[in-house]
Amino acid sequence: MEDKKSMYSLRKTIGILGLALPILLLVSHQQLLSSMSHYYYTAGGVFFILILSAFGLILLNYRGYPKQEGESFSDRLITTVAGICILVTVLIPTKSENPLGTLFFTDYPYLFGHESNGFLGAIHLLSAASFFFLLGYMSFYKFVLNHDASASRNRLFRRSGIIVWASVGALIIIFAIEKILKINMDEVFPAYTFWLEWVAVYAFAVAWLVKGRIHKDIQEVMKKFTDRSV
Repeated sequence: MEDKKSMYSLRKTIGILGLALPILLLVSHQQLLSSMSHYYYTAGGVFFILILSAFGLILLNYRGYPKQEGESFSDRLITTVAGICILVTVLIPTKSENPLGTLFFTDYPYLFGHESNGFLGAIHLLSAASFFFLLGYMSFYKFVLNHDASASRNRLFRRSGIIVWASVGALIIIFAIEKILKINMDEVFPAYTFWLEWVAVYAFAVAWLVKGRIHKDIQEVMKKFTDRSV
């Protein structure tokens, strides 16, 4: 029972941090940048690094359910790889060029910050995309395996996975269009990466909150409040 409570707590932590991340980035820097990753070079970098690192550490310690017959991958394997991917995303940040707004930590960027290193930038993008893909996989394939769950909850999990994948897919298509046509899509749709990342983060955050039974906590709080009011 204690293991289940711990697992629910980890899930809710991921969900709450996911909901908080884009808001904290905007509030701390008060400027809209090209992507969430660009906030690494601003005062919001502390939230970017802390929350993504928390994602990584939680996912590395997340056990999930044992691998069932017919499953290709265990929960533990998926979340471990996802945890490693997001930690790599933190350690090897995006390029600091074309941020759409003011950056602060660019003259002497900490860790492996860089202005425009193609190799490091590719590692960052691949790691971030892999993280999102794996969390989408968790929502779409893994979270629906609980036979006691309602059909509506399973629909929510599958939709969350689809939204995460669709957001990442849209980014890949836009990046390809930029390369082929040699245009900057930020001039057409400012901060499109940031907004699509926000959609993907919120999609998996909601799935993890529901999987963590956040509704049970809300019901308990409401019950205590009601009991005190009577």
